[in-house]
Amino acid sequence: PPHWKRLSHSPLRTDHNLPSPGSKLVEWDYSIGPGNIKVLSRTLFVSGISSEAYLRSLFNKFGIVQTCIVNIDKRHAFIKMISREDAGVGFGPRDCSDYQTSISVIPIERLTNADRKWLLTADYGGTGSRPIEFGMVVEEPDIEIGAGLSSKAISRRIAASTKRGRNSDGFGGGRGGRPDRNGFGSPSQGRLRRN
Repeated sequence: PPHWKRLSHSPLRTDHNLPSPGSKLVEWDYSIGPGNIKVLSRTLFVSGISSEAYLRSLFNKFGIVQTCIVNIDKRHAFIKMISREDAGVGFGPRDCSDYQTSISVIPIERLTNADRKWLLTADYGGTGSRPIEFGMVVEEPDIEIGAGLSSKAISRRIAASTKRGRNSDGFGGGRGGRPDRNGFGSPSQGRLRRN
């Protein structure tokens, strides 16, 4: 259908060219506050792109490219490296991400069932099946497109719906409103609703 975006294909999980997953980076940072985890991105955003083959050859000079998804119509791509070290730098809710540092501090309670599954079972990134605990620092896990609703998708929908209304700055804010502890607008404001 014409409304579908033209995207390049990304390799399947069974790509035999990728090295077998090694040990997981799991560290601890209790300064992020109780109930939070820190996720380190492995994904790079590249604009003004040409072809997937060119991007792969360019970024393979710096590390191992796990996936390369090119949006041909918008002329940009998302390149996920095997490790954060290879990336040199979207998991989690958008309002929890710092795009300058590529670090997300995410309240555990905002993780969806799909997010939790990916954190525990990802071939690359994630916890390596260790239980999710506050203060945990992990690399961005692999996600399975179409295998569940992510917290990033939920936050994208909420942000888009608020931009159509009076509150155009995303979460909370506007006319003195403040986000609640989950990052959603105060119910008394009547501007944001959880669906």
